[in-house]
Amino acid sequence: MKTVLDTSAIIYLQDFRKFEEVFTTSSVLNEVKDKMSGLKLSVLRISVLDPAKKSREEIKNAARKTGDLEKLSETDIDVLALAKELGITLVSDDYNIQNVAEKIGIKYISVFNKRISKFFVWRKYCPACKKYLGSELNECPTCGTALKRVPSKKVGIEK
Repeated sequence: MKTVLDTSAIIYLQDFRKFEEVFTTSSVLNEVKDKMSGLKLSVLRISVLDPAKKSREEIKNAARKTGDLEKLSETDIDVLALAKELGITLVSDDYNIQNVAEKIGIKYISVFNKRISKFFVWRKYCPACKKYLGSELNECPTCGTALKRVPSKKVGIEK
């Protein structure tokens, strides 16, 4: 299996032998700081590629639609974009990454945690005004209350 590894995969995975080809991004390598993960990287034959700007924008647009964009780091966007570009499986424990991957049809596997069982579309909700607002806002434009991120749609995932 060909895979793109995110940071959690490099940290938590112990056995990489089931992967015939392994890819990651330079931003993932920049996040790996601990000695054990550094040792894994030193013996792992891994190709480091960075996704095209266009692919990153596609991921951002999809994440905007699911309401996950504010929860994704630039590294998260990179690994999603690279997996999409290469058409291969993404290895990540991050539920926001998995949610966006589910939305755009990227195959993914989880390392340490269970993979997501439901796909969510998130919205912002003002608990004071009882209004749903745009996902890009952090506070209610009417009353100034901090908005809550709540699921507006849940769909079970077939495994």
